[in-house]
Amino acid sequence: MIRQILEKWFGIEPNHCEACEILRAQLDESNRERKDLLHRLLDKANPEPLSVQSAEEPKPVSIGNQYVPWRVRQQMLEQEDRKTAQLIKQRAEEIKELEKELEINQGTAAEFNSALK
Repeated sequence: MIRQILEKWFGIEPNHCEACEILRAQLDESNRERKDLLHRLLDKANPEPLSVQSAEEPKPVSIGNQYVPWRVRQQMLEQEDRKTAQLIKQRAEEIKELEKELEINQGTAAEFNSALK
């Protein structure tokens, strides 16, 4: 107590170690965070208006490294292959139709393709 009185009279600042300063800074940060949390909890009593949700349907969350049985994976791969084959077939038919419309014969088309390569 005498020390505090002498420090006050003569304007001497007390010595603080580095550890004390670090602890004081951490305490201040902790107090600030606690006040922020308290204000957030008190603001929960006054709910904010709900945001408007988009009409877009949410996409499923990817599973990641979860185990997928081989049969299920095989079916998925076969289905993708069927879709790919169908698209290739449709494009081949479209190309044939365009060749007929443009009156391109097979010889001309083969020469054109070889010239592109």
